[in-house]
Amino acid sequence: MMNVLVTATPPTPNGELHLGHLSGPYLAGDVYRRHQARSGTPVAYLSGIDDHQSYTEARAVRDGHTAEHVADHYGERIERAWADTAIGFDLIGHPRRSSRHAELTREVFAALHERGDIVARTRPLPYCSTCDRWAYEAYVTGACPHCGTASCGNACEVCGLPNDCANLADPHCTVCGDPCELRDCERLYLQLEPQRKTLELFWEQVRMGGHLRALCHRIADGGLPEIAVSHPADWGLTVPVPGFTEQRIYVWFEMATGYLAAAEELERLRPGSDTWRGGGRTVQFFGYDNGWFHAVLFPAVMKAYDPEVTLPAAFVSNEFYRLDGLKFSTSRRHAIWLLDALRDVPADHLRLHLCWDRPSATQTSFTWSRFTTFLRDDLLARWYGWLADLGRRRAAAANRPGEPDGARPPGPLAPSAAGLRERSADTLRRIDAAYSAEEFSPQRALQLLDQLVRDAAELGDHHEHLRGLDGLHAEFVAGVHAELAAAAALATGLYPIAPTMAQQLWSALGLPGAVAEHDWHEAVAVPLAASELAAACPLFDPAAVVQKGE
Repeated sequence: MMNVLVTATPPTPNGELHLGHLSGPYLAGDVYRRHQARSGTPVAYLSGIDDHQSYTEARAVRDGHTAEHVADHYGERIERAWADTAIGFDLIGHPRRSSRHAELTREVFAALHERGDIVARTRPLPYCSTCDRWAYEAYVTGACPHCGTASCGNACEVCGLPNDCANLADPHCTVCGDPCELRDCERLYLQLEPQRKTLELFWEQVRMGGHLRALCHRIADGGLPEIAVSHPADWGLTVPVPGFTEQRIYVWFEMATGYLAAAEELERLRPGSDTWRGGGRTVQFFGYDNGWFHAVLFPAVMKAYDPEVTLPAAFVSNEFYRLDGLKFSTSRRHAIWLLDALRDVPADHLRLHLCWDRPSATQTSFTWSRFTTFLRDDLLARWYGWLADLGRRRAAAANRPGEPDGARPPGPLAPSAAGLRERSADTLRRIDAAYSAEEFSPQRALQLLDQLVRDAAELGDHHEHLRGLDGLHAEFVAGVHAELAAAAALATGLYPIAPTMAQQLWSALGLPGAVAEHDWHEAVAVPLAASELAAACPLFDPAAVVQKGE
């Protein structure tokens, strides 16, 4: 069976993870990984800590710390937040701990320079006289030359297009706030135009959303740019080219090779998992603001270095998730920090809401009131109410004297019960598509599960009238069996999104082992042992939802 490698963009350790981060690639990649693994596909999930970002050093400069201290402190907090929200990486890459990461990055950089893909150019670069510092990427802000919105150097988060720092309008230093002047600076540039045919063929083959595809078209229109891949700086990997050894490798070039180095490390731990070089399928999860790096820069670097590299089969990107209408921002401290939220809110509740509200094609906005209303007054209220009613029906079906013990439905299914079983099977087939890279939509999966609960509750309400009646009680029991099978389907379909809740329900149904290890079709004959079904699923209880102010 084909191996699948799943990647999520390594976050910058200049602050803690917030809900905006979780709503993007990390939760989405984990949902996809869990579904692939449960389906029997060999899958590995990796990310890393993007230590060498200029934003890490800029945070250190503003706070009076070293870049190493900032990277270590926030890197540890990021990994803890992942663990506490059940994001299950098979490997987390650490650039400063991995000798292969630095070695491969310099090897690729030197090879591309030797072949003429990387060339020296003398061009203007913003400079802050007050700070006596070259202002690039995190150190400069101005108006994007493409869309006019506020942007830092090298790439615009809003339109997604790269810039050369000097073409920002009205550049200012982000440390002291003073205007920057332009000074000539010799740096090394990667030429992308020689990779045009390779990239255009790749774009035709890779699965990606319309917004990202349009971005690739815009970048390629009129000629692919040359991108600065070295900066005059003190933080990061040194450039392995004579005359430029005092400069540092552009961190996004480093990330391209970092993916390859991490896959090599993962291959040592799990042979057969390096899909970049060993075939298989790579699926990458990232935010649209990182789209040009993943869809243009990374494949250009990889293919220029090794034409035999297998590029990703699919990109799953997301738009910005906002907080009270404004963009989540680590640097501006406009955020709900994930570790803070987890002190009050169960991880599965966050996972549920963020999958429902995921900004897949358009931006969405988080508020505590919407979170509380969705779970306490809508989704969980409906699910918990059905499970409570089903528990009572289950007890009535099991306890009636003279009725079968419920190991299997007593005779032919009533048409309505048979119909619910068919809808359960169809729901899981459709959920399988919703969790695929081609159609990835956790929201649609939850909508399908919610409709299944509504259908099962409606059947239960109809069959309540048959309970205890001679000649009709057997039909009531058959309906309960069908509802229990729907509950098993709910646990199975819910598992990738809310694994703890799914396991609670699976165990409450009396089913053996872990829900992640079983196919729903193995659980269609759920035991009729009397139980307080809802009480055994505390995370389904709307009362467990913490209500917080706006």
